[in-house]
Amino acid sequence: MISLLLYDKKKKELDTLHVLSKDLAALLSEDYWNFSLADSPDALQGLLADSPLMDMLMYDVTSREAVSRLMGIRRNYKEMQLMVIADLATSPMEYMKPGIMASSLLLRPWTKEQAREVLQEFFQAYIERNRKTDDKNAYVIESKEGNLHIPFEQIYFFEAREKKIFVCTGKEEYGFYHTIDKLEEELPEQFVRCHRGFIVNKYKIRKVALSQNVVYLTDNLNVPLSRSYKPLLKELGR
Repeated sequence: MISLLLYDKKKKELDTLHVLSKDLAALLSEDYWNFSLADSPDALQGLLADSPLMDMLMYDVTSREAVSRLMGIRRNYKEMQLMVIADLATSPMEYMKPGIMASSLLLRPWTKEQAREVLQEFFQAYIERNRKTDDKNAYVIESKEGNLHIPFEQIYFFEAREKKIFVCTGKEEYGFYHTIDKLEEELPEQFVRCHRGFIVNKYKIRKVALSQNVVYLTDNLNVPLSRSYKPLLKELGR
């Protein structure tokens, strides 16, 4: 999954960028894309609070305190790809800084054709940068809507139920058809079987309660632990 956040204080402009982005995402990539929109600082802050990970950001730097707010965002999202939205009244000295690291610029006033050209370069740069390493660091679910890439670091556990496998990322879960035995063989070593129906990310484990038959994870999540898999997790118990 590729997460893109669009922040633009001009609602009509924001909607246009959203439509262009969806069209280009479908054209350039088979991945599943998640688009989030904000047209005010409060809306932006709410989205950032609910999205611990973000891949791409389009950001309007023309409002008061926008640049300083962007500096703070960049500190928390060091790997995200950034496109700055600016105008001639905003000095490049404000946003072309090492601490911001913008890779693209959309300058007002712009036409729809100009915006599409800038966005296409922005999208292609991200896709090319991540294409080589993405499959090694993510679990890929193929669907008719496109490939959904879920970074291993976002996955808490896999659960087998209702004749499907569900991958849990804490806030969301995604279902697909597979068997948990084959899944166990495919996953990297950071994932360990803890139950007939569960595979857990070892890096998300907070505590293994052997006597309670429960594996406690970060963010107040937990999964069951069965007797046959206790030896595999015993060293993590405390």
